[in-house]
Amino acid sequence: MSASASHSMHDAAEAVGLDSKARRVLAPALAVAVPLVAYLATVSSSGYWLDAGELVAQGRDFGISHPPGHPLFGMLATAAGLLPLGSLAFRVALLSAGCVGLACFFFYRAARRTLDTMRLAPGLAGVLAVATTWLTAGTTGWWLQAVRPEVYALQAALVFFIIDRLTALEAAAPTRDHRPLYAASLAFGLALANHHFLALLLLPAAAPTLARAMLGGGRRTLLRAVGFGALGLSTYLYLPLRAASGAFQRFGSPDSAERFWWVVSAQAFQKNTGSGVPAPVGERFADVLVQLALDLSPLTVILAIGGIYVGLRVRATRRIGLLWLLLLSTHIAARAWLGFVRHNPDALGYLMPASGTIALFAALLVGVLLHAVAQRAPRVAIVAGLVAAGLTLLPLPRVAPDVTLATFRAGDAFDDVLLRELPPRAVVLAHEPQTIFRIAGAQSIGERPDVVVVPIPLLPYPEMVADLAEDDPTLRDLLRAHLLDGAIGAAPLESLAAERPVFLEMDPRVGEALHASLVPAGHYHRALADGATDTDVAEHEVESRARLDRLRQRLGALDSAIDGETRSRLLWERYQHALFLAGRGQREAALAHVEVGRELNPDEPLLAAFAQALAPPPEGEEPQPLDLTPFRLDAL
Repeated sequence: MSASASHSMHDAAEAVGLDSKARRVLAPALAVAVPLVAYLATVSSSGYWLDAGELVAQGRDFGISHPPGHPLFGMLATAAGLLPLGSLAFRVALLSAGCVGLACFFFYRAARRTLDTMRLAPGLAGVLAVATTWLTAGTTGWWLQAVRPEVYALQAALVFFIIDRLTALEAAAPTRDHRPLYAASLAFGLALANHHFLALLLLPAAAPTLARAMLGGGRRTLLRAVGFGALGLSTYLYLPLRAASGAFQRFGSPDSAERFWWVVSAQAFQKNTGSGVPAPVGERFADVLVQLALDLSPLTVILAIGGIYVGLRVRATRRIGLLWLLLLSTHIAARAWLGFVRHNPDALGYLMPASGTIALFAALLVGVLLHAVAQRAPRVAIVAGLVAAGLTLLPLPRVAPDVTLATFRAGDAFDDVLLRELPPRAVVLAHEPQTIFRIAGAQSIGERPDVVVVPIPLLPYPEMVADLAEDDPTLRDLLRAHLLDGAIGAAPLESLAAERPVFLEMDPRVGEALHASLVPAGHYHRALADGATDTDVAEHEVESRARLDRLRQRLGALDSAIDGETRSRLLWERYQHALFLAGRGQREAALAHVEVGRELNPDEPLLAAFAQALAPPPEGEEPQPLDLTPFRLDAL
């Protein structure tokens, strides 16, 4: 390239403000500020479904969440809870927004360093690094982690800090300065203390870089790296300390070696992976790839395929390109192995590194093309790069309505029927984890401490039954019967109902023998001490259905994609009520619930068949016996 051409390209870069100072300050500031503003404008003020409630509760007083306990998140969430801003749920969600903002910053630095190895025309690397950060940050997967209380935002910040340090090592190779390795090792230990499975997925990508650093630095480098990793991993000491100190929430009670290992190893979830997932592995891979294409656009994926070739073909970029490729491959494979659930925010959280990597590979190919243009028209190449960066912002208005939780009020509306409207000293036998976590989040800020929740699916957790029985002796007979029979017994249920209000959340695991003790009561079914007659059921159903109708009216239209989980909750509770009422011979009342379900999901064939089975017979004909077997979802 001639000196005049090089001078012209520098002039072009300076003409649009991309001088050396801008590359150091303005570009990363823009890369982070734009998505961060979007995140803060759409962050949750009242939590969300899934695990949000228990993670908010963890932020009350350094609590312990479900396995693996997430100790690092517990520390930071509690620190965030000290902010004098809004609700506890809002403060913990702000932590998520800030962590994804940090992930954007570290991703920008790693992307910029990768693009710099290609020796592109002046200005192009900075513009494309900003563009690829904006493209990644604006995806549904990243945005959803930034606006709700969850661990994936913190994990993304740690992952991309590690990637940033590893790319720094590769860019400086050969070097005796191994400080980036020590920083990465510390961050890896911390990542293990937040979400150890996602942290372990970094090892294949990091292995070549680590091997070269160890070979060059010898045993001392290895020992220092291990020491820094152990320092980060020591965060797990938080779990036994908090379990022994009486935290508000301490799932698994990890205050002994056995229970500590049970929590940290997450044994409760190990059956839901690999061969335990029903869908064929090929279908799972296809689901993951389709989701990434939808999130980033098919064009980005096509460009990324070319970018992979560029990253491995250019000698100066090959090592870093391999690092990114291994990062992409392991995260796609891991999510497919676990089973992918479309539109599940948690599943999308696993794919955050994959989304960023695809966007970066696309930028590599675009960078090569624009560099070719810059040989003849430097200003055209810079302007084209700026236009490309601007185009990455175009999807933001389209994505925002599908991810915003700023106006999410469904959880608060459900809290009324789940907790606030219950009579004093009520006992709730909850089957849905989301109900359990939602109530935990509300009680963590002092709402209805008189209500006792018996989390049925969590009773196998270590010390769960013992703690419940110690805190409330009136539950002992019910819990003892559950331990012996593996199910709730009618006799201890009615006996407890004679002492205090008892509400049961319906579930396929609730045996029909209990139905004779229950009447509808809003979201729940209430146990009566002397059993429930058909007249009792009919009388309570009137008020119960009115309560559910008020909830439905309060929620209003559920057109936004973010309300998909709310729609599922409404549909499930209506279906469970319909099954119960149909089993008690209340066909008309059951049909009313099924029709509401059909309004929520008009295309569900099971609801259509159920409605047809419940429909009154033609005039003059006797109703046929109703077989509910095809409609019982006992396999769930």
